[in-house]
Amino acid sequence: MPGPPNAAPVRFADVMHGARGRFLIALLIAEFAAAMQGIAHSTVLPVVARDLDGFALFGAALAAGPLAALLMLSFAAPVLHRVRPLNMLLIATALYVLGASMAVFATTMAWVLAGIVVRGLAAGLFGGFGLGAIGTLFDERERPRVFGLFAMIWLLPSVLGPPLNAVVTEWMDWRWALAWPAILVLMARLLMGATIAAVPWRPDRGRPPVSAGVGVAVTGCLALGSVGSAGAGGWALAAYLAGVVGAAVAIGAFLVRGMRGSRAGARVLLTFALLCAAFFGSYELLSLTIIEALGSTVLVASVAVTGGLLGWSIVGLRPHSDARPDRVVVGAALVCASFGLLIGGLGLGGPQGIGCVIGGSTVCGIGMGFAYPLLSSEPFEHGAAASTVGTLIAFAEIAATAWGSLLAGGGYSALHARGWSPTDSLVVVFIALASLGCATVVSARRRHVGNRP
Repeated sequence: MPGPPNAAPVRFADVMHGARGRFLIALLIAEFAAAMQGIAHSTVLPVVARDLDGFALFGAALAAGPLAALLMLSFAAPVLHRVRPLNMLLIATALYVLGASMAVFATTMAWVLAGIVVRGLAAGLFGGFGLGAIGTLFDERERPRVFGLFAMIWLLPSVLGPPLNAVVTEWMDWRWALAWPAILVLMARLLMGATIAAVPWRPDRGRPPVSAGVGVAVTGCLALGSVGSAGAGGWALAAYLAGVVGAAVAIGAFLVRGMRGSRAGARVLLTFALLCAAFFGSYELLSLTIIEALGSTVLVASVAVTGGLLGWSIVGLRPHSDARPDRVVVGAALVCASFGLLIGGLGLGGPQGIGCVIGGSTVCGIGMGFAYPLLSSEPFEHGAAASTVGTLIAFAEIAATAWGSLLAGGGYSALHARGWSPTDSLVVVFIALASLGCATVVSARRRHVGNRP
């Protein structure tokens, strides 16, 4: 809910003070490292698929990391309640190093896919902890500012990450582009270990706050869809469609059950999931659109990726929870409108089409900047424990990202395998994602209807 209109604005210094501030700084550095890794992956994955003749696994590779993270995150709540944060950090870091190494030294696309899976398990183990810690350490007025800081952290990777990884790929090799961010991740994890004592923790062996079975069902449906997207027969298309529909239903069930007793809280989480699915589904296809459909280079593709992330970073710096019109609705509307530009760019082709796609990416990022910090913080205001809400937010984002990536990348792979051109395949996928954007606008407008804890 919007805060009091007369409340004094929260300053950066307010959330950076003391032990919790030092922990937040470490968490922000870890986010920076993860951003560089994620941007490297998104920028060069089409090149990896082309080099290893692995476009049949392109959709599966897009969805594999979030899929593995979801599988781990389904069991995260009891793990976080029973394993000390430092021990959890050590395990997650070891898994990350293993997964990154498998991808860097891969000789086939299957090994790249396996490395992404292992790295995803590490991300899932760590995912709910950070968000739960934010909910515990900061109050409802401070949380939007904290999530705005995360947007700021994406600013430098947004500007430097895509062109830097493109240059590394062009001058050296895609393996180097995937390898160098791992050093940043390891440094950030060391700093996390030095400050993690600031987060209160005590063992809890009670009943898990959310059902792991529904989370496993989400993972299974997404896996089924990923397998189907890589096949060419009628069975493959049926598996892909069943996975997409089944995962959507299971994600909704997981979030609603997790926020049991708060319909308004569940609506906020569902709105957040729709927003993430629409944005990240388009984000994962930007390089593919520029390189395969419009015939340009990795460096130009990096500009499109940068446009979206830059818009998100700058606008997300100053969240306005009490502004009118509602910034969440405005952001969702911009995300929805961006798909018109992306589809228009494919229709235009050439330099005009490339410019249109870059513009669409930027508009989509600005929409995320308006909506994301507020939707990330609102679920904490509906009565559930911070550790539970943190797990649900992490699950919502990762599940929606995986689902959106499967819908987008998997849809492209399925159509490509049936002889569709890159342009026609992408137009169909962007139309599907545009429908998600429209649903996000409707859900955002209704998220506070009958708002009762």
